[in-house]
Amino acid sequence: MKAGVAQLEITPPPGGELSGFALRVQPATGVLDPLYVRALHLREGAERLLWLHCDLIGLNENTVARFRRWARQTLGLGGPQVLLTATHTHSGPATIALRDAGVMDARYLDYLDEQLQAAAGMAMREGTACTLVTGETECQLAIHRRGAATAHTDPRVAVLGFRRADGTFLAVVVNHAIHPVALGHVNRMVSADLPGAAAREISRRLPGGPVVIMSNGACGNLNPPQINVAWEQMQEWGEQLAGRAVAALATATAGGDGLFVTRRVVSLPLDWLDAAGIDAYIRRILATVPDDGFGQRVRSSVHAWGEELLAALARGQAPHTREAELHVVQLGGVILVGINAEVFSVFTDWLRRDTGLGKIYTVGYANGDMGYLCTREAYPEGGYEVDWAHIFYGGYRFQSGALEALAVEAGMLIRQLPGARPSPTPARTAG
Repeated sequence: MKAGVAQLEITPPPGGELSGFALRVQPATGVLDPLYVRALHLREGAERLLWLHCDLIGLNENTVARFRRWARQTLGLGGPQVLLTATHTHSGPATIALRDAGVMDARYLDYLDEQLQAAAGMAMREGTACTLVTGETECQLAIHRRGAATAHTDPRVAVLGFRRADGTFLAVVVNHAIHPVALGHVNRMVSADLPGAAAREISRRLPGGPVVIMSNGACGNLNPPQINVAWEQMQEWGEQLAGRAVAALATATAGGDGLFVTRRVVSLPLDWLDAAGIDAYIRRILATVPDDGFGQRVRSSVHAWGEELLAALARGQAPHTREAELHVVQLGGVILVGINAEVFSVFTDWLRRDTGLGKIYTVGYANGDMGYLCTREAYPEGGYEVDWAHIFYGGYRFQSGALEALAVEAGMLIRQLPGARPSPTPARTAG
């Protein structure tokens, strides 16, 4: 396998707004640590993968579409050969539309386009022969942030090392599920949060100073032990995660040959409401919101959400479905499943159980971020992810059962991969 890498800074200029929290006072006041786009280009036989990973809350659909057009026209890469992901740091610039949680800056988005293209070009100019080594460990850091009905954590940490002939590392991919919200809404300074701290430490500790992609997992219900902590505490947690990853690489084994990529778009049903249903939903939500403080900001968001949907209804453009994208990368015996959403951690367990394949890992915030996909059990339990998040993301929430339906589709796609063995148990049903 041949690999090329690049790492370019994407730290925003002073004075912009940060994304991730409606409670945050804007704008940003400085920089705690820089943000990067990291590129990894892999070639195995006729197959290729260009993976760009950003220290951002997410990538909006327009950014993804623009880069894909450019990659097709300039690099000759199409479809599943291009993967764009984000760490989901809540201390970076606004790069997705989140109501009352940071305004996107068109100039920064243009700059981001330029840096994505530059990093891609640099990575593709390289071609170092590498051996893939893989391992898995655990890090008991993430906590479940919701109620008992959805209680689940995923401590697994996957590591994939691309090792040069001299034993040094060119690149490392780590996958772990945890929300990068350690610095919280009180922080007004740019930071890559936990993934950035871990990536810096892994690169420092490993021979060769590899480019490190800290991919996030199915973390929709998972937080660090605390939020609104000092930068030093966040850094300590990042180093803890890095230590586990480095130790796993020390005992990693040959990951097997082969690179295969595939992609499938799945239409998922939305919890569609007519005008009367929208009004009723607004009344129900506002009945739980205080009149002052944060409540005033939430009330403004709820009314804006309702007006947006009512206008879409009047135009006949209120959708009943939304497209989820499954992006599957098979590297030797490891399978990465990218999803353009925030999904609950049990999703990865479902895929492993239903396919009988142990080395499956979810990569969240892949090729966009359309909001939360919650388990069926979460709906009667309620909470932010079910009742509130779509108001900030915009549009209708997904229907109960949408995540289960996506798991069925993902399982079918995985079973079609080269060398995948039949499922030992029936696939999870969507009904």
